[in-house]
Amino acid sequence: MRPRSLAVGIALVSLVVLGGCSAFGTAGPDAGQRTVTPAPVPTPAPSLPPGVTADSVSDPERLGSAHERRLTNRSYAVTVVRAVRFANGTTARRLERGRTVGNDGVILSWRHRTARERAGGDTIVSRRSWANESVRALRLRYANGTTRYRVRESRQRYPYRRTAYNVARTLADENAVVVASDTSDDPPTYTLVSRNLSDEWARSSDLDRVETSSVRAVVTGTGLLKRASVRYTGTRDGAPAVANSTVRFDTDPGAVTRPAWVKTALEQRSRESDTNTDRAQTAD
Repeated sequence: MRPRSLAVGIALVSLVVLGGCSAFGTAGPDAGQRTVTPAPVPTPAPSLPPGVTADSVSDPERLGSAHERRLTNRSYAVTVVRAVRFANGTTARRLERGRTVGNDGVILSWRHRTARERAGGDTIVSRRSWANESVRALRLRYANGTTRYRVRESRQRYPYRRTAYNVARTLADENAVVVASDTSDDPPTYTLVSRNLSDEWARSSDLDRVETSSVRAVVTGTGLLKRASVRYTGTRDGAPAVANSTVRFDTDPGAVTRPAWVKTALEQRSRESDTNTDRAQTAD
């Protein structure tokens, strides 16, 4: 690991005690009594996230565990974006996908991309899925107006809940330090940054040549990973470009409801199952 200097000091809370040690004036019959202003109740200094010090992520396992606890038994949403843009503002490619997870494990997911997928001889223009603990329904819409459904067994109930373990290990390996804090948030948030990443992280398949690289994460004082991103600058096809990969967490996404199209998908599977059963009986 290479040493990093502390980018931002942690501010200390100063306590100002106002004490009266002499009489105020001589008005009134009790002029001889002293008036004492009570000391204010100290406000505790905000705590850094679990496993984080001002100049390192000292315990990535502890930080990852804290994030996982923040997402347990509650709804949350995750958005993952991978984008490449040229210096003139043109988007070379962009993939955005998201999942909203209910506290009961129900999942609603979506995906958009600039480079459209091809499947079944036509172009997919929209992809949506919904899943509970037993089934996963997928809806595909094609450019020719066709809609297809797929229903499968559900395998993953709580996606991305352990993402912070990997992020925390990366921050620790790359010697990230606290560079900013916002104690007006509740809970407070802290920004950790590492620049000039090591060989393992200093390469990007989205760029032909990488000039700079960095990882940045915003974590609450309770350990929730709000956002993490890896950023590269360099060239693509001979032009200056920037590549970003970002994951964001939201712990107030609202209720996860089942879309109306899921009923259509389940009914279609039921009809197909009945048809297959009838064929098997006929063959017998």
